[in-house]
Amino acid sequence: METRDFYLILGVAPGAGSEALRAAYRQRALGRPGGPGRAPRPASLEDLVDAYRVLSDPERRGSDEEARGAPAEVRNVPGPAPRPEQLVPEALSLTRDFEARDPSVDEVLDRILRNFTGLNVPKSERLEALDLTIAVSPELAAFGGVVELAVPVFYRCPECRGEGHDGLYACLACGQTGMMEDTEPVHLQVPPVTRDGDSFAVPLHGLGIDNLFLDVHLRVAR
Repeated sequence: METRDFYLILGVAPGAGSEALRAAYRQRALGRPGGPGRAPRPASLEDLVDAYRVLSDPERRGSDEEARGAPAEVRNVPGPAPRPEQLVPEALSLTRDFEARDPSVDEVLDRILRNFTGLNVPKSERLEALDLTIAVSPELAAFGGVVELAVPVFYRCPECRGEGHDGLYACLACGQTGMMEDTEPVHLQVPPVTRDGDSFAVPLHGLGIDNLFLDVHLRVAR
């Protein structure tokens, strides 16, 4: 019988849904605080992976959970876990919604990925700007508002624990890379009476990205 408190490891409340579990695992795997349900305890990547794989499978969460009103002692049953479904961002995506870009999308993703793996980092790499141009409505420019951007982030694959393989078999979930790509929202607060061509610097330190920031130029649609 498994004695670890998987809810406490992920920092979620009993009965948390699949979306909350994915969000909590992603946050903890990226080294940030867990979900709002319970204060997470320090945990290894192995503990995080085990907690996510068990709690994301209803049959493995334990049939007595609701009756007890407390975290169940969950059996750690071996076997493949369902692959987490991809999150579809509603925000403007850095990799899908901006076609004219220098550097290329692949170069941007490689640069972001280095923040999470620490691999192949050039000695000369410094903080640089990624120029983006966004069209906004005259109403938003006049009265102000929020523009949401979906920024790519990476975390270790929960299927293979970041190894890229499971024993002798290649990990299909992450394409043998050991990393999973997701997105995090970044909000640009547009002040009232914004003019066409105004630009804003958007830092990404809060996402763990230290070698890139966004230089956003606004174009007021006519």
